[in-house]
Amino acid sequence: MAATLSLQHTLPKLPVPTLEETIAKYLKTIEPLTTSEELERSKELAKDFLKPGGLGRTLQQRLLDVDRAAPDNWLDDTWWISKAYHEWREPLLVNSNWYILMRNEYNHPTEFYPTVENPAYTTFQVKRAAHLAQQLLDYIDTLYRQNIPVEMTRSGPLCMHQYTQLIGMTRIPQAGCDRLVNTPFPSPSKHIVLIIDDQFFKIDIVSKDNKRLLDGDMERQFLDAIKQLEKVKASAPIGILTCDHRDAWTKAREHLLVLDPKNRESLQIIEDALFCVTLDSAAEATKADRKNDFAEWAKFGMHGHGGRNRWCDKSLNLIFERDGKFVCHGEHSPCDALIPALIMDHIIRKPTDLNAPSTNAIIDAPKHLSFVTDAKTQEHLKAASATVEALSKNSDCGIVYFDEYGSDYVKKVVKASPDAYMQMALQLAYYKQIGQPCATYETGSTRAFRRGRTETIRTLSSDSYAFCKAMEDSSPEKKVKLLRAAIAAHSKYQREAANGKGVDRHLMGLRLCLQAGETHGLFQEPVFGKSAAFLLSTSGLFAGDNFVGTGFGAMYPDGYGINYLAGGKTLKFGVESKFESKVTSTREFGEFLRQALRDMRTVVEQTLPEDQRKVAAKL
Repeated sequence: MAATLSLQHTLPKLPVPTLEETIAKYLKTIEPLTTSEELERSKELAKDFLKPGGLGRTLQQRLLDVDRAAPDNWLDDTWWISKAYHEWREPLLVNSNWYILMRNEYNHPTEFYPTVENPAYTTFQVKRAAHLAQQLLDYIDTLYRQNIPVEMTRSGPLCMHQYTQLIGMTRIPQAGCDRLVNTPFPSPSKHIVLIIDDQFFKIDIVSKDNKRLLDGDMERQFLDAIKQLEKVKASAPIGILTCDHRDAWTKAREHLLVLDPKNRESLQIIEDALFCVTLDSAAEATKADRKNDFAEWAKFGMHGHGGRNRWCDKSLNLIFERDGKFVCHGEHSPCDALIPALIMDHIIRKPTDLNAPSTNAIIDAPKHLSFVTDAKTQEHLKAASATVEALSKNSDCGIVYFDEYGSDYVKKVVKASPDAYMQMALQLAYYKQIGQPCATYETGSTRAFRRGRTETIRTLSSDSYAFCKAMEDSSPEKKVKLLRAAIAAHSKYQREAANGKGVDRHLMGLRLCLQAGETHGLFQEPVFGKSAAFLLSTSGLFAGDNFVGTGFGAMYPDGYGINYLAGGKTLKFGVESKFESKVTSTREFGEFLRQALRDMRTVVEQTLPEDQRKVAAKL
């Protein structure tokens, strides 16, 4: 087996597409969003942009120079994290961070007993948290030994760099543009941070003789920290500041740093930790109610109990409720959510041992991380609480759980890509609800290239729009024909995006090469902005059989954020929109989505021969 990072040097750099192919593709993507007059005007502007000696030619040459200077990837080395994430000043909570709702244990208890140390926490909650923290630490050890297999496709290896960007990684607020701070890879850090009752504890992961602990040892550490809650002087709930507007958190953090050296020490321990573990102590755990689209639990995953007991800047947070329910929550900028999703899918497979062994090793006791605050900090905390309250009240979350068929049916009966099929279901659901199409983003991976991240797959096409309109009153044969055409167009775009030949990243690079005073009408046309205003922001992971649901926030006040899982028998869509919107509703969209999936199955089966229809009915 090849070592995890051993094939990095074989990966090509992300290409810079030609101007001609990008502009031609762009013009095609805007067709369903324009009138014929608007489209003709954009075509004329495109000709001017492409003409010899035109601005487009100059920008392309500047971008090629950026590519030459970039050691690995012209986009990632130069702009990506700052422009896509760190310059955006909105709160991470809801707007940027992702969440994963993990399944319960197969033999999950039904009764939960309070710990002796503190009745606000339960024994199973502590045992499961200790076990999964240990499982993650085992995975990290395997990663550090470079024994995680290189992910492969038919075309070759994928970039594994993002696996080095998750552990010991924290985003810190800075004026205008945030930064990532991280320990080296492999990380020398030997601790994690436990968050309980808004207090932070440094938890060592090795004994004094530098040996890894067992589940029972970690459980003992967690219980010791819980016991300390009665003795330590509680600090202010500093974690909620990480949920605030980034500029507000910048000022609050800088004030803490100059207020007392102890604050720098505590902050650095949190920032250098491999990851955070949270034990929530709400008197009643949130409901995981499928009949209500898991709305309460999805909201908990998105923003918790008003942002309390969290550190939103941390790339990886394991969160446990009193009844042992487990949520993973993370900051998005250092790596795409697929990577932590794959890791969570791995660590949850081994069940919790209720009688976990321990080494009885000598371990440093958990260290309470205290903060010195003043009246100004209290003002910052009050403002952050108000921000989080407004965010959480406006966030309309849910998990659309559809088990009438899954990806097995799509592959065997429709004989199509499940991802493209689900994208068409989302297009149809939106069209049913709103009555018109919208620009749609789907995450496309560019990990076939060194340090590749993502490219936009523009799902909306003339083909997808034609399919949606045909579903209103056409014959079954025409509906299926247009469905297949839309799926084919989407799959083609998906392949091109994976090969670095999308539209959005190239156009972004060209615009970032503009110098002071330069502009072009192509970029100023209203449809240019409209085509990138992704009211449907979507991303698919994998089957996700170990997940109840996943999600992230909508990009626009009148849009949807949708993360989905294509299981063999079940399709799951994590949906977020805003209650303040007069045009969107997560619950209503869920119903339209279920109906779209039913309608698509119906028309497909209407065109099948009788014998195949009987087979399809069983899937």
